[in-house]
Amino acid sequence: MARETVLRQHVYDQIKHDIIICKLAPGEPVSENQFVDRFNVSKTPIREALTSLVQDGLVEYTPNRGFRVTPISVADIQEIFEARGFFEAEIFRLAVRKISDAEIDDLEKQSRVEGDPKSPEYAETFLQSNLRFHVALAAASRNSRLLWYYETLMNEAQRLFYVDISLHNKEFEWGHGHEGVIKALRDRDEAAGLNAIRETLENARKRVLGI
Repeated sequence: MARETVLRQHVYDQIKHDIIICKLAPGEPVSENQFVDRFNVSKTPIREALTSLVQDGLVEYTPNRGFRVTPISVADIQEIFEARGFFEAEIFRLAVRKISDAEIDDLEKQSRVEGDPKSPEYAETFLQSNLRFHVALAAASRNSRLLWYYETLMNEAQRLFYVDISLHNKEFEWGHGHEGVIKALRDRDEAAGLNAIRETLENARKRVLGI
């Protein structure tokens, strides 16, 4: 039973990763058959992984048509950024009152990315660093339910980051934009932190939409 659980988790993690980095493109059909040889497993753990990804909002299932990667529309992009603005503002309001100096130091470390920005692997390293920063800040809110909802939202948001980089690969400026948030946390300045969050999200939204 333990081996089956580990196997199912591995399949889930790998397919989820491929969706988030857009190796499996938005709207692309997926099926149990295409993963059987890759993972050397039966269809059961693959079907269970795809079903879990439906619950995550990363895969859709239609009777008689099967599974496909959830598409990303302009309306989806708007909703994701609106939801991020809502969650991240409340997360910051809670965290700025509860976070310790040591946690702020850790957040600053999370924002430092090692490696060559020109290397093919750098984008994933950069975006994993970004995700760890946001999840750690959400955890500092000391609200487990808020953290759970936010992590689910960030599954979708991560795909937008990859879209952003792919659309603006040559002119993309590597930088998380976390400096203002970190300074506001150190200063315990709620207003400054909220302004930094709004500005960063609005700039990212405009890039993804090509505005």
